[in-house]
Amino acid sequence: MSDPAARATHVRFLVIVVAMFASLLLYLERVCLSVADVYVREDLKITKADMDLAFGAFFVAYALGQVPSGWLSQRYGPRLMMTLYMIGWSVFGCFIALSQDFVTLFLARFLLGLSQAGAYPTAVLLVKRWVPDRSRGLASSVVAFGGRFGGAGATWLTGLLIVAFVPGDKPATVTEADILNLQVFNDFPPLDIIPVNRIEDIRSLSDLRVYLASTIDLPAHQTNPRELVDNLNKLIGHPKLTEQFDPRLLSLASDGQAIISKPLSERTPAESERLNRLILEKAFPGGIRQLHGEGWRPTLMLYGVLGIGVGGLFWVLTRDRPRLHPWANAAEVELIESGQAKTPEAAATGIPWKALAGSRNQWFFSANQFFSNVGWVFLITLLPRFLDERFGVPVDQRGKMNTVVLFIAAFGTIGGGWLTDWLTRRQGKRIGRSIPAGALKIPCALALLAVPWLPDVWTVVFALAFMAVCQDAGIPSAWAFAQDTGGDQAATVIGWANMWGNFGAAFATPVLGLLGAKLGWDFVMFAGAFAFVMSGTFGMLMNATVPLLSRSESESAG
Repeated sequence: MSDPAARATHVRFLVIVVAMFASLLLYLERVCLSVADVYVREDLKITKADMDLAFGAFFVAYALGQVPSGWLSQRYGPRLMMTLYMIGWSVFGCFIALSQDFVTLFLARFLLGLSQAGAYPTAVLLVKRWVPDRSRGLASSVVAFGGRFGGAGATWLTGLLIVAFVPGDKPATVTEADILNLQVFNDFPPLDIIPVNRIEDIRSLSDLRVYLASTIDLPAHQTNPRELVDNLNKLIGHPKLTEQFDPRLLSLASDGQAIISKPLSERTPAESERLNRLILEKAFPGGIRQLHGEGWRPTLMLYGVLGIGVGGLFWVLTRDRPRLHPWANAAEVELIESGQAKTPEAAATGIPWKALAGSRNQWFFSANQFFSNVGWVFLITLLPRFLDERFGVPVDQRGKMNTVVLFIAAFGTIGGGWLTDWLTRRQGKRIGRSIPAGALKIPCALALLAVPWLPDVWTVVFALAFMAVCQDAGIPSAWAFAQDTGGDQAATVIGWANMWGNFGAAFATPVLGLLGAKLGWDFVMFAGAFAFVMSGTFGMLMNATVPLLSRSESESAG
């Protein structure tokens, strides 16, 4: 976004940065629940299928709200509407933190999706009004970068906060209410499988279960919750439980690792009990409520309060158009407006439903977004569960790995913004928008196909990061396509495509979760790869030189 007018102010950069922070907050609220997945299920006593439906509720509402919210931003201005959207989704984020059962969680997620629906259509309109055409792709990539960076930060920060919000002196003992599944404690080999003198050779969860059972003479079959609680608390209170094996062989959260680093003689009773509880949770997954589960509610509440404050900041720092901003001088207004193609203003009285539904070009765009979201949504909903179930990664490490994927991907948006502007200058809008939106989906498919054959968790993480980079590199071209074909109806056009894209995400989340549970995670990867091939095919058919409306149609829209 070069500035040939030396005396022009730089308010346009401030507006783009503020929009980027709004995008960051958007994904912070959207993604955080996936990291807290297992704790929410344990706390609310709901199934994985229930949780997947709650994830899907967000995307259904997000899809339904896209076009109407985009039109509202055109009708009442992006400044007012984005402020209302931000405050709304922050309040509903607090409602999620207060949910008590599946119904309240589902409803809160639905309302969160509805209030977030207008964010990107409004951002697209704001960029269209504040940035010259030549820099539209790059400016769009900066705003989208905020979303991806927020998603990356959400996974890392949420994992850390969940652990941090459970104080070190919290009692680690269990009660009958903490027993989730008695059968888990009957699922270990007979105690004579591993001789007592070979306990130091523990290498698997089965070995660990035998060791723990032999330590307190845990009965082979648990039928009485009260007796089981007594036995488990004996294990938790055992001062030398880790004396005969190295707990560093287990993947424990950061608080457990910190205790492990201390010599056995220097640990306080509370630290020993906390460590023993974490070991017990690792040995019998799904058997008892996890200690860190109490940290998810205050974490999500904190995000909601933060969002309300950022919404107020957005209102103070932005305006609907450059000429309305008291800090933008005449030179900057001229610089922006002279660099924009003259497009008809959108009518404020209606949405061009007929034109949208009748445009083959917009259907290509919508199909591109639908299948792209089917392949991509795994990263922000099911990836933490995959890391837990496939590799046994603890919550803060799951957050870190998810962060690596989304953080690296965020730079794909910047590269994609540069790529679409560069291609457009040299090959025109037809090639400049369709290549990033279409061809880059093929490497996404190849990366997912490789995952089942990769040897370890970090190799998988970097393969998924590569996939996410290629996926996100297409976002700026999609936004620019909406701005090119929609003119001042850009918010409506991106809303229309996002609607179908989020129907894809809503459809994919429970289906992929079911595939993972019934057929295994490899089939989830295969399904995602197929979706990316379809997205790439439709992306190559998009033509950014074909406007949605002619001037006369735009003036009569509604």
